[in-house]
Formats: sequence, structure tokens, C-alpha cells
Amino acid sequence: MADTYRQYQEARDTAWRALLHVRDKRLPIDAEGLARDVGLHVAPLPDVREQPRLAALIQKAGKGNSVSLRIRGEWHLFLAPMTEDRRRFFVAHELGHLLLAHETRVLSPGVRCFADAGNAGDMMEEPESPLDYAADIFAIRLLAPACLLHEMHVDTASGIMRLCGLPPRAAALRAERMALLNERDAFFTHPLERQVREAYLPFLRERGAAPAPAQAAERALPLVMPLPQTENEESEKEERGKGAENTEKKPAKPIRLCLFAAAGFALAALAFFILRR
Repeated sequence: MADTYRQYQEARDTAWRALLHVRDKRLPIDAEGLARDVGLHVAPLPDVREQPRLAALIQKAGKGNSVSLRIRGEWHLFLAPMTEDRRRFFVAHELGHLLLAHETRVLSPGVRCFADAGNAGDMMEEPESPLDYAADIFAIRLLAPACLLHEMHVDTASGIMRLCGLPPRAAALRAERMALLNERDAFFTHPLERQVREAYLPFLRERGAAPAPAQAAERALPLVMPLPQTENEESEKEERGKGAENTEKKPAKPIRLCLFAAAGFALAALAFFILRR
């Protein structure tokens, strides 16, 4: 159980790092663009008649709809024809194997594949294959980042399918996880997740799902102490303080006038009394 959670954490954190390296920071994520940037060449499955040796190596790798082979030091992903949403997920899944540095095995001299012979992209909840499980965790979190879904108030399977271009099963799993995260309010607790949100702020603003820049900065860094005062604010406060002190030390002007009038009246009364005597 502890090993599975460590795998989950590693896959999640690697997905956040990958999101920071995506060139076009918007949803749906350009998985194939990211694959090119990290050196994973995407191509269709070869025709058996035209490339029999390559086709035999792919069959030997034990995969179905997709397989990644390292041929003379370079990684190639071969994909069967499929819908756009499944293709996006399969590319992200194979990227997970690559970026998580999963173990490889030798197929023939100069050719290797990932050691796990499970079915890529099956999104297994109780996986027999730990490496495919980790690659699926990576793929779902790369293509449907929880922090962005949270900011855009998208948490249903249908909404996630439309926004992120995920296949139905992957979207359903993401919706289940979003329900749990919303219940716990478990967002932006990790620095990498906060960095992802900041990196995708232009996209969020474009979709009307983020505050203006100044407000966004305040939200990203919640206040734990009073805002620092500017020089002008400090001067004004100082002047107000001095004014208050002066008010305490000197009696108000109307009070002074009353005291002077009372003293004058007393002197006049005394003079009248002396003259009468």
C-alpha cells in the first residue's frame, strides 16, 4: 500500500512538472507537442508487409494499441488508428512511462521497450501492472489538472470530457477524484500545484475563471500579516499621531476663551468691591 501511494505521488508530481513545460498552456493539453519536446517520436503502427522486422518487434513487445521502442538510443511511440481523445490519452500514458523512467528490457540488439507488458492506457483501478498504473495516474493528471478544473468549476465526467478531451473512462475516474478533492477542499497545498495555476492564469482569465492580476497575486499568497505601508502612508499616520498628541496637551480654543472671560469677570468684581470700600 505504501509503495502504491509513493508511486501515486511520484506520478502526480511528475505530471505537474510536465504541465509547467508544456508550450501552449491551455486545455486540452497538447500531449504530442510535449512528446516531441522530450524526444518521443510519434508514428503510426507500421505495415507488416512494408516493415516486417519492426512489426515483429512491436508484437514481441506484447502491447496492443500502442508501444514505445527505444531504437538506437531514440524513443519512438507507435500508435494504432484511434479517436482523437484516445490518441491523446495513449500519448500521455507513454509519456508517463518515459518521464517516470520506468524499467526497460531488451527486445533485440539496439532495441528496448518498457519492461511492463500490460495493456497501455487501460486505466486500471486495481492494476496487476504497477508501471501501467503509474503511467495512467500521470496521464490523467497531465490531461485534466485538478487545480484548473477546480478554478473553472468543472467536475462532472461530461464536462471533463469536453474541456480536456479525455476518453469516457478516464473522464469518469477524474470526476470521481474531483468529488473527493472538493469534499476535502484539497487544492493548492503543494507548491508545484500552485506553480501550475500561476502558469495557466492567462488561459483561466481567457475563460473567465480567474481574477484580475492583482487579485490573483493576493489569492496565491494569502495574507498572514498586515500589508506593508508605503512611505506616504507612514508619514500620514505620523502626522495624525502628532495631531492627536497636540490635542491632548493643549486645551481646545473655546475652553480657553471661557477661562479668559471668567478671569476678567472676577477682576471686575474685585475692583468694584475695592471702590465701594
